[in-house]
Amino acid sequence: MNFRTVWVLTGCLAVLWAAGCGGKPKGKFTEEQMQTIPLANRDELPPATGGMAMSLASETITNDEILITLEDRLRPAAAQMDRQMFTAGAVPLVRETVRSKVSDILLYAEARNNAPANIEDALDKAVDQEINRFVAGFGNNYALAEAEIRRMGMDWRTFRQYQKKLIMTHSYLSSKLNETARFTHRQMTEYYEMVRDKQFCRSGTLEFHAIDLVPQQLTAAQIGPGQSAQEAAMELAMALAMRARMGEDFAELARQHSHGPLARAGGKWLPVTVGANALMEPYDVLENAALAMDEGGISEPIIGDGHIFILKLDRKELGGCQPFEEVQPLIEQQLQFEHRRKQYDTYINELIKQTDQVEMERFVEFCVNAAYERWRT
Repeated sequence: MNFRTVWVLTGCLAVLWAAGCGGKPKGKFTEEQMQTIPLANRDELPPATGGMAMSLASETITNDEILITLEDRLRPAAAQMDRQMFTAGAVPLVRETVRSKVSDILLYAEARNNAPANIEDALDKAVDQEINRFVAGFGNNYALAEAEIRRMGMDWRTFRQYQKKLIMTHSYLSSKLNETARFTHRQMTEYYEMVRDKQFCRSGTLEFHAIDLVPQQLTAAQIGPGQSAQEAAMELAMALAMRARMGEDFAELARQHSHGPLARAGGKWLPVTVGANALMEPYDVLENAALAMDEGGISEPIIGDGHIFILKLDRKELGGCQPFEEVQPLIEQQLQFEHRRKQYDTYINELIKQTDQVEMERFVEFCVNAAYERWRT
């Protein structure tokens, strides 16, 4: 089970475990009650079609289930790699998938065995709520919701069974992983420093048009009597800047006069990330010039190495980092999540120890070989 789903049904959990009348669960399901909650696979799984299978807790995992789950990832690799390379890459992926399915089965078995005897009514109500939410996600269009369920390989009966199993498992996990940790200010600030650049900082961005004049590329007609090419280019740059400020279309001026590679695009540059040294010489002078401008502004001539530029700044978004005080609640949530994830991993590891590890590895090996044989051409 993906740990991120563990807490999605917390609204139902209090309802379910309240069925124990506020105390510890007493007893377990009768055989008659257990018949009303059939074991159901967690994912969109086909019926068994042969091949090696792994059995535990009254359920069976077939190699077909594993291969259907991983087909999009393994099929291309099998078609392109030799067996050794494919096996090296596929084994960890298949092992994790098998482990996930095994943990789902064991979790449900634990949930069954520890459920209060009078949970059935509360469970039915919780399932009704989930089904109503599911249908609401399709604009309360029952036909669309049913079509999606059929796409998942279920009908309404099996979908309801699936929801029962999922809610019961999440309820049980909620009861097992209910310890809330307390974190000191130092722990939170240290975590903030560790994740700040990745999560809470954003780089600045500049977007601009540029006219790029190269004095040596001016025509003889553009250089007046007694002028050098540099002087003529500067004079042209000042005239073009004035025309742009008077309202002429900057992109059209760039198309007509720029010598740069982006002239045909009206001098439009791709967005530049501030501080990333994205611009090579002689264009690196444009970043600092743009930072000193206001949006919509037209620059004075900017002299680079053998170039004279005119900039029109389209957008300037300055980067920065959110301070710790602003994100402290989120930091604490993330630390709590990490704490619960570790609880979950520890608990799952203990459950997995109940299985035959040798059998599990044999099953993984069989699935990998079956995948390669099925998709190698």
